[in-house]
Amino acid sequence: MSLFNFHTYYIDAEPCLLNVDTKDLLPSYPEHVRLSIGVHPWKVKEDWRDALACVRQEAMREDVWAIGECGLDKLHGEALSLQMEAFRAHIAIAEEVQKPMIIHCVRAFDELLMLRRELEASCKHESENGGGNVRHPQPWVIHGFRGKPEQAKQLMTKGMLLSFGHQYNLETLRFVYASLKGTSPSSSGSSLGEGQGSVTSFFLETDDLHLSVRQIYEQVARHLDVDVAHLSHLCDPRTTLFSRQIP
Repeated sequence: MSLFNFHTYYIDAEPCLLNVDTKDLLPSYPEHVRLSIGVHPWKVKEDWRDALACVRQEAMREDVWAIGECGLDKLHGEALSLQMEAFRAHIAIAEEVQKPMIIHCVRAFDELLMLRRELEASCKHESENGGGNVRHPQPWVIHGFRGKPEQAKQLMTKGMLLSFGHQYNLETLRFVYASLKGTSPSSSGSSLGEGQGSVTSFFLETDDLHLSVRQIYEQVARHLDVDVAHLSHLCDPRTTLFSRQIP
């Protein structure tokens, strides 16, 4: 039983999505490893366009499955306006190569939702003027999510997905799991409503911790009172987000 590690900086025995800086990108990786590439918001400096040019160059690699980690952070890094400019550029690449985004967001969810609305409006405009071809935005996944259920609901209603690491809001985790089953806890309000159908899963990750992802799966399984085997299917992006198979 393989347990997919959705976001990690280290390779272990389990299938994973390895976050790689393009300057450290190798020609090939083990068969169970796929990649995400992007410019982390902490690394968005005045020369970010040079780094992003490398991301654009490598984004079509078959082993690159996602763009990121990229995003917005009000606590660290350069001015938010510069981070937003770089994030919009990542969005453009993700839409061009048709690959999901892995997003780092700290205290900037209002801005993130605004950018998502911008993208949805752009896709709608293209669809209306594109001869009937409907274009949907690429999925966005918020990694290491620790927010409250109300915030999770807001993001999920917009079709965004969540990935949980070692630390998370337990009430939120239970709300998300219940929402996928169509039985949102009454304490968290009504069901997701519009947009819920696009939320098919959540994911688990180790991020930058030297942990086995199995520890995360076992911890979440205890908190949800389910089997790890059940989570191995539910939290596997190969069958939901990517619809691809790797060993």
